[in-house]
Amino acid sequence: MERENILPILYDLAVTIGGEISLKPLLTRTLQRLLYYTSYPAGFICLDVPACHGDSEVSARIDAAVGDYDLVGQTGRRIMLPCSLLCGTAARETGKAELLSTLTNTHIRYKTFLRLPIDGSGVIVLLAPETPATEQPLTQIFQPVLAHLDKAITLCRSNDAYTSGLISERNLLAEVYASSYSGVLITDADGKIIEVNPAFTRITGYPLDEVRGKNPHVLSSGQHDHFFFQEMWDDIENNGHWQGEIWNRRKNGEIFPEWLSINPVRDKNGQPTNYVGMFSDISQRKEAEAKIHQLAFYDPLTQLPNRRLLLAHLPQTFSASVRTGSYGAVMLFDIDHFKTLNDTKGHEVGDLLLVEVAKRLNACIRNGDMVVRLGGDEFIVVLETLSPNPAEAATKAGQIAEKMRDALNQPFALQEYTHFTTPSIGVVLFRGHQDTVDNLLKYADTAMYQAKTSGRNAIRFYDPAMQAAIEARADLEGALRQALKQDQFRLHYQIQMDSLRRPTGAEVLLRWEHPGRGLVSPLQFIPLAEETGLIVPIGLWVLKVACTQLKKWQDDVALRNLSLAVNVSAKQLRQADFVAQVQRTLQETGARPACLKLELTESTVLENVDDTIAKMRELKLHGVSFSMDDFGTGYSSLQYLKRLPLDQLKIDQSFVRDLATDPNDAAIVQAIIAMSQALGLNVIAEGVETETQREFLDQHGCHNFQGYLFGKPLPLAQFEQLAQQAK
Repeated sequence: MERENILPILYDLAVTIGGEISLKPLLTRTLQRLLYYTSYPAGFICLDVPACHGDSEVSARIDAAVGDYDLVGQTGRRIMLPCSLLCGTAARETGKAELLSTLTNTHIRYKTFLRLPIDGSGVIVLLAPETPATEQPLTQIFQPVLAHLDKAITLCRSNDAYTSGLISERNLLAEVYASSYSGVLITDADGKIIEVNPAFTRITGYPLDEVRGKNPHVLSSGQHDHFFFQEMWDDIENNGHWQGEIWNRRKNGEIFPEWLSINPVRDKNGQPTNYVGMFSDISQRKEAEAKIHQLAFYDPLTQLPNRRLLLAHLPQTFSASVRTGSYGAVMLFDIDHFKTLNDTKGHEVGDLLLVEVAKRLNACIRNGDMVVRLGGDEFIVVLETLSPNPAEAATKAGQIAEKMRDALNQPFALQEYTHFTTPSIGVVLFRGHQDTVDNLLKYADTAMYQAKTSGRNAIRFYDPAMQAAIEARADLEGALRQALKQDQFRLHYQIQMDSLRRPTGAEVLLRWEHPGRGLVSPLQFIPLAEETGLIVPIGLWVLKVACTQLKKWQDDVALRNLSLAVNVSAKQLRQADFVAQVQRTLQETGARPACLKLELTESTVLENVDDTIAKMRELKLHGVSFSMDDFGTGYSSLQYLKRLPLDQLKIDQSFVRDLATDPNDAAIVQAIIAMSQALGLNVIAEGVETETQREFLDQHGCHNFQGYLFGKPLPLAQFEQLAQQAK
């Protein structure tokens, strides 16, 4: 007997017991059902069992028997039976062949029995030659049924008419159940559906045979989270009832709202035996409410939220900011020269522009953000959870504002008229309830006015410090774009050597020499280049310069065999024509592919493993080699590592730095070396600054090094001099 089938069995037994109004059929049918569900082949029922004493036998009447013709023949007669068979608590006894051999009234030799006392009435004994295969606690499972049977026996004995009345009452309830306009479903204690009424089928589309035995979750719309249902069941457990609005899904996939009430049915011990859910479809009511809500909280022209909804939404946004600890932003957009358009082209064209502006702003926001039409030609954008760091939050808000400004700068097709417009944008950051809604909108308006007075088509932050940071970033981005055009980038070369201190190559490192700023740190401009996409043309420039240098070295005996390691960014690698760019660069410069080594980080590789592998394999066919940079700091799995057509692993300097003092770093380095050897890969360590580090690495199988012990990154001429001296 499987656990999920227990409650339907109990339900069946309860129906069987409740359906009989005379004693003999009641006992016989109950016994038949018990035998069927427990796999015991035979059994009998004795009522009014006399008191037992020790191991003696008593004279007991067989009131019902099934499965054993000998015992069936003794029905209604008294026979001598062992006290230990009839008396005591519910028990499942095995290996009782000796005890059961005293049953001389049957020719079958039984070895096991199940005793189920009927409270106050008698006992049920199930017999079997062998123990039926079940691990279920049968003695506990049938307790509710036996309690019900005890009552049924009393009723059958005392008043057949009363029993008949109960059946009539049950039929009446069934008729009400079947004709109810509300949907009804009944589950067992485990939440498995055992019955539904016709209204349930009409509303959901599911007939009983398609949901019987399933959890009501089959109706789930997916619109409620775990906490919703946890609160529901807490209410049922603590208050004995739950009712409320819930969204479910019909069989045809349509999601609909319903008003649902759930009540448990409990036994005499207070334990739930069933749950009854009654619900009504409230789709029409919700549609009416939605229309009222739309009229009250949305702009009829643009269909955007209006000022009323904004004022209701912002306090919730402030509370969410408190929970997350993140800054958000409010941006106020004003369409420049909108009045002129209205006056010259008419309000109909002006309305068309407002609708298109709303669409473009909506297309620029993230999930969870909000675009609001404040009135006239003013729009509000609310950005949530930008960053816990105010500078980062300001940067992100500025980027989104720039994206929206660019979108609004594109031409608008208004009827037969093409219109160009610009926005003035004021931005203010917020976190928690530090400011009121009115103050925040006032600050945004102040910032927007500053954008207007600065010449329009501008973005201004309310906080002067934030504004300065945004301007500094914009200036740096502009300077970075000019750096490529004005040849401000330089390559420095950090030498790589083997165990005999012979140069094997170098890693090329990008430097920016700005005419006014001086030497700009890569930590400043590389992340900005990645973010803006400028890393792609910059990376191509690095590749071309490196290959050009390789070609020049081919005529120098001391330098011709040196390799150059060029770092490749994720955005550069993801370019569809990346392989073609590398091949074209090699062809145009005449550099030997065998001397070019492309360095990829773990995170770059794992962004799209299959695409990366395909590009690596194609370039390796042309002789280009690959090294995995900063190995050990990412999350490469051996499964991916063995698939990658790598030539080299580079041990990150963070592990090399404390090699002599940190046992963990030493163990990691040894593991990386062993892994590279097992995979047939070359290994090189970066950040080698001491002889102790070099000796440790060399002794454990790493024979290639890069670091200040051998040389810092140098301009080309100084590097060539160092390499020639080492040769």
